[in-house]
Amino acid sequence: MAQDLMSQFYTTLNLPLQEKLCELTRIIDQSAPNKDLQAIFPQLINSMFSTTFSNGWGLKTITFDDANRHEFEALTSFLEPQGPMLRLCYKLLTDPQLKYNLPLNVLPLDLQVCLERGRYSQFYADMLTLDSQSLNVVALALNPFDYYIFNFALYLVNNNNGKNSWENWNSVYFAVACDYLMHFLPSDPNVSVLPHIPNYTGKVPIAVPLQTANRPLYSPSLLMISDLSGMSNQHTSTQTQSRNEVWRSETVLQVFIDIWMSVEQFNPRNVEVYQRNYPVLCSSPERVRTVRVLVKHIHSYSAKHLADLASRSSALRKYARQIMCARAYCYVKHLVATWPLDASFRLVMELWLSLIQPWRYTENNINQDRLPLSNNNQEESNANSLDSSFTQFIAENFPSYTCIFQMVLPRFMRLDLTTHKNAVMLFRLGKVFSQQHLVPILRNLEQAITDNSVGMHLSQNNSYNSSFDQSYTYNGIALHKWVAIAKQAISEFNLSANYEYEPIWSENKKQLSLDFLKKIYTAKLAAEKNLEDVSRRINEQQEGVWANIKHWFMMGNYEEDEALLEEYRKVPSYLNATVHYFSEIFGINENNVLPTEPIVEDSLEHSSFANSTNFPAMITNKLRNKHAEIQYMGDPDLMPISSYESTILVRMLYQISSRINEMYQEEFSRLWTKNNFWGFMAREILQRPCTIHTYVKDFTNHQNIVSQNLPARLSLRRLGSQAFAIWMTIGYIIFRLFSFSGFTYLFFIFTVWFLFIITKVVFKMIRIMQQ
Repeated sequence: MAQDLMSQFYTTLNLPLQEKLCELTRIIDQSAPNKDLQAIFPQLINSMFSTTFSNGWGLKTITFDDANRHEFEALTSFLEPQGPMLRLCYKLLTDPQLKYNLPLNVLPLDLQVCLERGRYSQFYADMLTLDSQSLNVVALALNPFDYYIFNFALYLVNNNNGKNSWENWNSVYFAVACDYLMHFLPSDPNVSVLPHIPNYTGKVPIAVPLQTANRPLYSPSLLMISDLSGMSNQHTSTQTQSRNEVWRSETVLQVFIDIWMSVEQFNPRNVEVYQRNYPVLCSSPERVRTVRVLVKHIHSYSAKHLADLASRSSALRKYARQIMCARAYCYVKHLVATWPLDASFRLVMELWLSLIQPWRYTENNINQDRLPLSNNNQEESNANSLDSSFTQFIAENFPSYTCIFQMVLPRFMRLDLTTHKNAVMLFRLGKVFSQQHLVPILRNLEQAITDNSVGMHLSQNNSYNSSFDQSYTYNGIALHKWVAIAKQAISEFNLSANYEYEPIWSENKKQLSLDFLKKIYTAKLAAEKNLEDVSRRINEQQEGVWANIKHWFMMGNYEEDEALLEEYRKVPSYLNATVHYFSEIFGINENNVLPTEPIVEDSLEHSSFANSTNFPAMITNKLRNKHAEIQYMGDPDLMPISSYESTILVRMLYQISSRINEMYQEEFSRLWTKNNFWGFMAREILQRPCTIHTYVKDFTNHQNIVSQNLPARLSLRRLGSQAFAIWMTIGYIIFRLFSFSGFTYLFFIFTVWFLFIITKVVFKMIRIMQQ
């Protein structure tokens, strides 16, 4: 029987995807002995999550579109929380002694170091496998469910050789990850994780860790889950029962945080080597978006810890946010320091803003992110605002607000703020930090931290005024009780003995804040001028007889021009609001922002905003030299297909022209250089020689610009427009109405075109002869 099952399994792995999933479902659901299923389980995992693209199932590349919809639905059904894959895991859990070893070297490097040095969460205490001789940790011994969740989480981090573009946001992996978060970490405390596994005894109670000596008693430890563990041995059976009811939630929470938010550290002195290895070490856009969904959902999950104190998950809910925040701070800080200086940084910034605004996600609906047809960049519509209940959160995560804020600002000093996407990013940043109460709380905490003599003795009876004095009281709660927590957060989050916090609202930063506001105001003036120039150019293009003819024949790019003009209209309003926001944030009068002379971009060279962060100097020097406009430098025939072009026509015509160029390249080059009639004809029909530039990666993964000379060649790209196809179709219909054949129609079109070319050539030759 075992031999038959194994042969069926190996045969199934070679089938097409949909047939493979049907057969695997049949194998899993049939009454096969558990020992046979135990043997195929790790091989099924390896086949599914293989880092080799040709052997894997393509969970990150199959998306919800018309071409892949059936495969997408089949995979999500197979991997869903109560689907065949999880049913197999639960079948294998009937043997509590069954363990699968996960080698330590497949884990992220920072997690490996923590496990080897013994600085790990109590979650890993009963999983470690030691070498019998060296007593070093070599693997994790995992039950089938944990083994699957670990491999699922590692797939997002390790498998980076698929396409990592914006178009695969709705991948199978992302959809299933959202399903797992909703199922195993339900926001509603009254919803239990299904199916119930009452008889599983494979998890031991979590031992209570020692309280950190320097942590205040009113700041709970990140690892203490007293409700799950208990304090005495007499409650062992109750502890075991408690943990066995929530251990799946605990696994999903801890593993997703530790693996998805892992950070590969680098040495700032060796920036060039890091740049060459960056594609391997960096986070993909899909990973950043997945982490953001995790952050938002944990905020919602943790917000319900008081909803039902009798719930077994109440303790896990209470500490879920704390477990996440320290990891998320390091991860976001790493992203800010290494992300490319382009508009895609908004993805990182939205992750950071989600991390520091838990009040927006107390009722988060993950389906807004999960559904393939939802808007991926939509701004949250949640109207919840900051109140006194989040004061402790702000203090415990003080570096997540201030330290990262100081890292983000220099990026905008190097960006062209007149572009729509950059203006939107800065607008979002200003809007978040200008929320009522947020900056006053941060400013007073900062003043108390930097001034021990005054900051530790804040009055409880004074109220906030516009000068941001140190006696600010938030809703009757004196901030001095949170200062010690904020201080400890700075030291714990940055993990550096010699780290020294630089205040944002200090006297020596006032001029830098003023320069930042002046740059925004100057960008607003430039954006208004750009709007006038673009409006005038578009109006000129739409005037005249020829413009009307193009509009009648649908040959113009009117939709793109209107969309471009609309973006240019929004930029000045965004920047105007941003000036107002940051004036409030920095406590500067807007009248002082008006620049008396143009701001020189290179004035940032001596800025401590730039020099006080970990932004690598070599990167900043390279990125400071920005061009006035971006031009396409590649092959003109390979430009991205525009909205007014037909995708099928463009690709088909490119194949035809490429084949013709291969056959007659020498003749085209020879004709182009002649000065007779045929030379003039060639120069009218063919594309002129040009030089193109492309990026090529060497063996070190470093990008180099390679130049290539293109000879005279035939290009049919102009025939791929939708307007051309429509008018050709109309002409054919008219000819058919007069009983002419399709061949006659094509001959007529070719004759008219040929006569037009000959006429142009004759006039050019006559003009040259007259000169």
